[in-house]
Amino acid sequence: MAPRGTSVRGALGALLAVAAFAAPAAAASDREGATSAAPISCVAEQFALRSYVISRQSAAVTSGDRDPARIVQALTPVCRQAIQGGRWPGLAHELLAHASEDPAVKRVICELAPPEAWSAVVAWESADEETRAAYDLPCAVALFRHRPEDFTRLVVPRLGGAGGCAFPELAARLGAAVSPAERLQLLPTLEFATRTHAQGRDRLFAVLCQHPAARTQAVCQAPAVLENTWAHEARIERARIPMALHLGLAALFALAACLLRHYRGTDWPAVTMSVIATVAATAMVTWAIATAPTPGAGALNARNFVMGMVATPVAALFGGLVAWAFIRSARGAALPWCLLHAALYGAVGAIHAWNGAWDRLC
Repeated sequence: MAPRGTSVRGALGALLAVAAFAAPAAAASDREGATSAAPISCVAEQFALRSYVISRQSAAVTSGDRDPARIVQALTPVCRQAIQGGRWPGLAHELLAHASEDPAVKRVICELAPPEAWSAVVAWESADEETRAAYDLPCAVALFRHRPEDFTRLVVPRLGGAGGCAFPELAARLGAAVSPAERLQLLPTLEFATRTHAQGRDRLFAVLCQHPAARTQAVCQAPAVLENTWAHEARIERARIPMALHLGLAALFALAACLLRHYRGTDWPAVTMSVIATVAATAMVTWAIATAPTPGAGALNARNFVMGMVATPVAALFGGLVAWAFIRSARGAALPWCLLHAALYGAVGAIHAWNGAWDRLC
């Protein structure tokens, strides 16, 4: 004979189940269908669903019962198995009736993952990025676990994006949302991020390489932090051409001045070349000072740009006048003057180009 406490709990459960299934006189037939085929033990879930349906159809707009997340919070493992096994179709049908007007309902449906809703979930994941924002993660997780073909077709192309700045956050969020064992299936995304030097790769590595089986894979045996190295390499690549340009122009000017002085003697255009060297060097120094970038601040701000545009030609004009007056009275100093200002221009231009290309991937 069963203990008395067990009999009491069984009787209470039966009464609650009867109460959950018993619809009020005014209840519609579709509301009763919401609990069709639900296990008797899923009493709390049935009450949560009924409260949600009643509040949606009433004027109680501010009612806490309108929150569909209450249904997920009340789920037990037995009821979750019933939903995913298709033994509670009424729940999915009732929620789908409200999904078009409430993204929160779509989140709940994806968290419940009822087989009756797969066609709807696939359609939701096919929507544009702005529309998907409110429910993208739980629906992606649902497809990942239950519809791998649709996951590969709809979600996988978004996990890698185009690399670099376009690398999406969804990959790391998805990895954090699934179990460590499931994350092994997302390792190709980490491999793609590593191969393309994508921003966000280090976070993805930390999420996906926790499982012992993952750490045996080559992609998880790479350094955990690589973005700093990639950012410095990207800085070198961005600064390489402008630095070479400034240094090359300075070297060519200095070489031209030396050759002209050597072959034409005192007849070379000393004043003109001295003025040119001074104007270029003064303009570069003034522009570099006025538009000096702040590390990590991004693009040049409007105030510094305007200041540079005004100050640079004024300083260049003043420097040219000084060079013209000085070299006319001390023509013998023209070659050292040209070489000095060419070196100044090249050094300042190269330093400014390097400082303007700080370590960043994007």
